Amino acid sequence: MTTLYEHLPVDIREVVDAYVVDLSPHPWRTRFLALIDLLEEKLESSTEPKRWRLIQQWTGIVTATLEHLRPDSSVVECLGLMSISFNEQWSAQALGQIERDPTVLDRLVAICPDWEDIVDSVLEANQRRPIKSRQARSR
Repeated sequence: MTTLYEHLPVDIREVVDAYVVDLSPHPWRTRFLALIDLLEEKLESSTEPKRWRLIQQWTGIVTATLEHLRPDSSVVECLGLMSISFNEQWSAQALGQIERDPTVLDRLVAICPDWEDIVDSVLEANQRRPIKSRQARSR
């Protein structure tokens, strides 16, 4: 099975590798908050005029990190990360679970008050992502 990690540029894989090493011994709450901090750092330190590209890059890092840290849908923080990942199976599973249990979103917002804004930003970035099959059809 091919992973997103395998398709990432070397410099991004190095970031993922470092995060996996640092986060492996920690519980999901710590992992969740560290990845949220990474997004905030990226957005604050960048001169990138297209914010959506940074959010897509962060979503890729989250997805590749989850590939190495084994997602656990019984943990609310992991469920939140799964819901914004590029892995469609994880995302569908997480969103279904979040929809069935309205306390999940409340718990995520209690941990990270900006969570709803992050999700909205990820959705917007994904809508702006060029899809190769659409580009190929328009040619």
